[in-house]
Amino acid sequence: MNSNFFETTSETVRNLNQTERKLFDYVVKNMHEVKDMSIQKFASMQFLSTTTIFRFTQKLGFAGYSDFINSLLVTVYNQQQETMPQVISKGDYSKNYLENAMESIRVMSAIQMTEVVDLLHEKPRIYILTDDNTHTIGQYCERLFIGLGFHAYFPETAYQRQNLVNRIRNQDMLIALSYSGDDEVLIHFIQHVFLTAKPHLLSITRADNNPLENLSNHNFYVFTDEININSMNLTSSVSMLMIVELLVYEYMATCD
Repeated sequence: MNSNFFETTSETVRNLNQTERKLFDYVVKNMHEVKDMSIQKFASMQFLSTTTIFRFTQKLGFAGYSDFINSLLVTVYNQQQETMPQVISKGDYSKNYLENAMESIRVMSAIQMTEVVDLLHEKPRIYILTDDNTHTIGQYCERLFIGLGFHAYFPETAYQRQNLVNRIRNQDMLIALSYSGDDEVLIHFIQHVFLTAKPHLLSITRADNNPLENLSNHNFYVFTDEININSMNLTSSVSMLMIVELLVYEYMATCD
């Protein structure tokens, strides 16, 4: 078949059960490693039988494991070939833009959404943390949650952030927005908070098993074309914003 992995699974992912969903998430976040694994090695790492893995690939829409691996190889190759000038010069960039946003929403775990919404119903204090590229989204998120009656705060400076360290409690929620998921300042702050408290950490990052995701209780991942020009990061944050808004809308829909 030799098709893009995400194109093949765009419709089938919604039919996965909880175990299969965890496998799917693992593949997305570790695609560079999985593409080189035999079915025996992949099954062994997941403590599953090769038959279970084979059925999983078929449920995703592939003819079998070899077809599944070929799709990963094609997807990884295309990602490696995609550079900033090619992305911008494509005549169909608007199509890619929309497809990335749709894929980010499509792969959201319904189970994780429900768990996060349930936590929001407990009315935690919300602290919104961002890296430099998602700063403006942080401002919008603060307004969004305040409008719903939450105690929400977005520290915009290093000084404001530092003053929060000893105020954050176990019952609070941190929402961390960082596409790369490896911003050193953001990671250091969260680790500092965790020395004295264990608030719930919700993060939105790219799908690559990054440090921020590994610290999080819940993580949603986004797809977008990475664009850097003149030492400035112009990577779109639209998909990230869409995920936050969907969580908020789901919360509103389940309020009494």
